[in-house]
Amino acid sequence: MERSLPAGIPHRHRSRFWRIIEWLLVIAVLIILAILLGYGAIILSDRLLAERIYPNISVRGLPIGGMTRAEARAALHRRYAEFLATPVTLHFNDQVWRPAAEDLGLHLAIEEALDAAFAIGHQSEWEVNAQIAAATWQYGIDLPLHLTFDQRVAQATLQMIATEIDRAPIDASVDLRGSTVVVGREAWGRQTLIDETLADIAAAVQSLQPQEIAIRTRILEPQVRDSDLAPTVSELRLLLSGPIQLEGQGGQCRAGCRWEWSLDQIASWIRLRSLTAVDGRPAMAVMIDQAAIRAALTPIAAALREEGGLPRVDWNDGNLRIRTPGTPGRGLAVEEAMARINAVLYSSERTVTLPLRELPPPVTADNLAALGISAPVGVGVSSFRNSAPYRITNIQAGTRQMDGVLIPPGATFSFNTTLGPVTAERGFVEGYAIIDNRTQKEWGGGLCQVSTTVFRAAFFAGLPITERHAHSFRIGWYEELGEPPGLDAAIFTGVHDLRFVNDTGGWLLLTGTVDTRRQQLTITLYGSPTNRRVEYSYRILERMPAPTRPVYIDDPTLPSGVVRQTDTARDGLRVEIYRTVYADGAVHLRDTIPTTFQPWPDIFVRGVGR
Repeated sequence: MERSLPAGIPHRHRSRFWRIIEWLLVIAVLIILAILLGYGAIILSDRLLAERIYPNISVRGLPIGGMTRAEARAALHRRYAEFLATPVTLHFNDQVWRPAAEDLGLHLAIEEALDAAFAIGHQSEWEVNAQIAAATWQYGIDLPLHLTFDQRVAQATLQMIATEIDRAPIDASVDLRGSTVVVGREAWGRQTLIDETLADIAAAVQSLQPQEIAIRTRILEPQVRDSDLAPTVSELRLLLSGPIQLEGQGGQCRAGCRWEWSLDQIASWIRLRSLTAVDGRPAMAVMIDQAAIRAALTPIAAALREEGGLPRVDWNDGNLRIRTPGTPGRGLAVEEAMARINAVLYSSERTVTLPLRELPPPVTADNLAALGISAPVGVGVSSFRNSAPYRITNIQAGTRQMDGVLIPPGATFSFNTTLGPVTAERGFVEGYAIIDNRTQKEWGGGLCQVSTTVFRAAFFAGLPITERHAHSFRIGWYEELGEPPGLDAAIFTGVHDLRFVNDTGGWLLLTGTVDTRRQQLTITLYGSPTNRRVEYSYRILERMPAPTRPVYIDDPTLPSGVVRQTDTARDGLRVEIYRTVYADGAVHLRDTIPTTFQPWPDIFVRGVGR
């Protein structure tokens, strides 16, 4: 069949036209064949790679194309095994820690990367698969490998490591253990900077290669430095550089006394108090307990104290009046002593001479009324009828020594101490007294009249009698007013005394009156009302007849042939007086006062002198 040519084409060109058409048909057929072959190859490769990753695919530079999922996973684990085992090596000084990835909260998203790699070319749409596969074949694909970092896990790991690194700063300190100054030296601390170290770890692990990281720390300064407490340490060592010696003279220490305060005692007075210095730095104040020093001085002051003399006081019908002022005493000048002690505490000189000062008399016109002496609390009366002049003189002189005497609360009254020396200068004369079991001349003969009357005043005041001596034989004067035998008290200076205690709780005033007209002596004790009542009775236990045989005593001071009777025979007697003292209706005191009067012979002094 002859093909027809388009109209208008010359015949000579017809063969060339058909050749072109033929070539075009060949090319078209080839293209169609190529496409069919390509698609066929794709279809074939899709079937062959159904369980494998498409070629030319990598994960973070690691080719995994053509691998199964398991093979690709193994390849990735091999590549990053060292990193996962020890992503970072942490070190501080010579200490090293090698935490694993899980210890730091690191996780490589390998499965996610494999999911992404396997998804390429395995889509459900064939055309899309073909396009992706073609692009992968031509250009290749490198997939990322994501790293997750749980900083909470890493922080917990760093906190555990920090326990091996961190140390708290130690403040300087000073304290006293007994008298030892204990100094605690400062120590700087260290703190792990966890957040900064975490930031370093986070940056380092991005390379997915093992890295070395220095743990970050900071130095912690102590709040209290050695230099802050250095002045306190020096001060304490000076305070405790040695014991303190104290010297004083006076009172019970007439010849001087010495006391020592030990280091332990001084240390017990020291108090330490924390404060802030003017420059804002911490400091320690050293304080000395002044009250403790005063307390330590109390027994020393008592030993050095010399009480002033009490005044003589007139009763003056209840309006007390000082007749003779008291004398000043001496005592420790406490404030000056405190100043000296505080000075030596801060000195190498550790001896203090204690100063004394004059003390006012214990009772003056200013405090006389405050003594509370307002009523008689005990009265003693005795008769000295028909006494010889010497005896009356001595009774008057002895009574003067008793009159106006103050007795402090709790004090023990001593007759002999109050009486003082029995001398002519004080108004006493010689008289007869019972000495060595006979009557003979002695200075102050008749003073037992005064001691007996004072005894009776204390007896009827209900006061405890702590020392009382009976006469050797019965004396008529002491029973002249109807008193029972045994209500007397003999004294002998330096040997026998009369003592009683003022247990009323208040002051007492002792007064004496000699009535020469009635020949009676009255001793009165005044004080605050005591509400005491005294009842007494007596019983004669035994009577002993007087010896009938006289006693002669040779006296070389009398001329030979002179005989003089000094004592008259008297019966002996053993008697007891029973006293009951009531206070506010209750029994306050019961006591028994025994007396034994010896049978007394006639005694004659016989002169044997030339």
